[in-house]
Amino acid sequence: MNRMQRLLPIAFVTTLVTSFSFGASAEGSWRPDGTCDGLGVEKRDVAGSSFDELRVTTTSGLDLQSVCDAIFAKGLDGRSNVRFKRREVLRQTSGERWVYEQIAVPWVSDRDYVMHTKLEQGPESGRCEVSFETQNDPSRPPVRGFVRIPVIRGHWSVVPTGSGHLAIAYQVFSDPGGGIPAFLARGGQRSAAVDFVKNVLARAAGR
Repeated sequence: MNRMQRLLPIAFVTTLVTSFSFGASAEGSWRPDGTCDGLGVEKRDVAGSSFDELRVTTTSGLDLQSVCDAIFAKGLDGRSNVRFKRREVLRQTSGERWVYEQIAVPWVSDRDYVMHTKLEQGPESGRCEVSFETQNDPSRPPVRGFVRIPVIRGHWSVVPTGSGHLAIAYQVFSDPGGGIPAFLARGGQRSAAVDFVKNVLARAAGR
């Protein structure tokens, strides 16, 4: 892994089939950005930002329940390619969770944020839809020595294809803050998004 890829394991967390109105808004069409280990990657511009929105897509023969459980893991369970320094569940319900996280980032200042994750549609609906976005939480103000990430937002969509497989899409947009140029972050954000999808599928398969 080169220095550019190590810069931002921030984009990790986590593919939208629909757009979101919070934070920066996406515009324009998706552009192919190659494949990696059988996963398709696309990107598109985001209004008002120099960072791209990414979409990673694939198909899987795993069952819907296992994949959805791996995406919306209980508590702090779940495989990740992120180096967490601290993770704390602030509050949660059966379908929503707020977590404060601190991330160790090589070469630049460590980051922190509060992430809200919501199970919008569970497997009982015949599909799985999970959204996530960073939020300001007065209980966790900015911490000295950490750069607060301005925005991470995205969505998982898992839909049966009718041929015994699942169509999986993971969409994510993140601005790491701290004045990091987008051209330095792009490689790390792309590899982190791909790795995150691979990690979730490995967990769903029990690996």
